[in-house]
Amino acid sequence: MRAYGLTVASFIVCLAVVAAGQMKPTNYKGLEVTPLGIERAKNVALIDCPPGMNSVRGNARGEEEFVVVTFGFKVTPSFDAKTIVKKPVLTDTSGKTFNTSVSIIDAGSHPEYKCGFPFRVPMGTKVASVAIDTATINIASLDK
Repeated sequence: MRAYGLTVASFIVCLAVVAAGQMKPTNYKGLEVTPLGIERAKNVALIDCPPGMNSVRGNARGEEEFVVVTFGFKVTPSFDAKTIVKKPVLTDTSGKTFNTSVSIIDAGSHPEYKCGFPFRVPMGTKVASVAIDTATINIASLDK
């Protein structure tokens, strides 16, 4: 019986860890946007969102790097297919903003999709949030 209790307790701890790592979606005009992760790289693909045929690459220079923020998108019934979704803007912990070259094109064309948005920043930049028009999404906890 003791082993059973230990197994149940371990399972509950695992569920709490998994739940803590999940970010809640932000609703932007019927488009649910969920931050999934952050990666850093010296060269990246500059693929529009949802991913298409664009095959351009970006290369960081000298003391720069790319912070690639990945979001999951889910189109809800309240999303208007005519909505033009603006490019995301990254803000670091000092309040400085950075633009991406990746556009969100035809946001309602797939019911769900994931996209990575690369932002060229000075090496070691600590990120705080990403804004998509009027929606601000806190991503600081994903920056490890």
